[in-house]
Amino acid sequence: MAIEDSLKNRKHVMHYNTEIIPLRDEVEEILRIGYSLATSKQKAYAYKFWILGPDKKRSRMLYHVAEGRKIDVDYEAYGTTVESNNYAANVGLLHLLSAPWTFIVTPRQSSPNPHFKYHFETEGSHWQLEDWEFVNTKNRESNAIDVGMVSKTITGAALDRGWDVSYNICFHHDRKKWPKSLPFVSGDWGFRPVLMMTLGKGKKYFHERLKDDGTQRNDPKFNTDPPFETIFEFYDND
Repeated sequence: MAIEDSLKNRKHVMHYNTEIIPLRDEVEEILRIGYSLATSKQKAYAYKFWILGPDKKRSRMLYHVAEGRKIDVDYEAYGTTVESNNYAANVGLLHLLSAPWTFIVTPRQSSPNPHFKYHFETEGSHWQLEDWEFVNTKNRESNAIDVGMVSKTITGAALDRGWDVSYNICFHHDRKKWPKSLPFVSGDWGFRPVLMMTLGKGKKYFHERLKDDGTQRNDPKFNTDPPFETIFEFYDND
């Protein structure tokens, strides 16, 4: 199957089927394949996937972590609160409530492999990825690129096997606002997440809430991507 055949079928999930759940072995197979197809700067892989299985109470907690961030942003911009008449929940976050599997991706302190260890030591360079402060606060851009690549290869492996995935980057930046039950984020040694990902069998998808009624609120023809030329521009013309 070509990469276009699988990735073009990805749809953002609103609600997962809570009766059809991937087995742990199936999830591990998907992750192993996705990992094998990814790459990383200097083979550091300075990230970690924390795999959370089915747990309704924890899923609701994670949803509130994400929705809480959305509420904070709206309050800072408009003074909007949950009690406001114009408050509306972010439906794009609903997948967190029913997801059988949730991946929370954080940075990770990483030591160099023997090849890069030799070169860094003999060439007088400093390997920064063992430094907690650097990894947690100063390496987020390159770390996000690596995470973006592996999340896409995991997506392809999941879709090839008939499962769905969805993403979320709306969550509290302040680690103190994360539950203490997730010490890999909220603990003294924890890291602020880069990405949250869910995996399961979609039951209702985001696009299904749209209908052809001529309004910008609901009509799918208004939910468009930017033109190719807006994103990609050949700077050096012949």
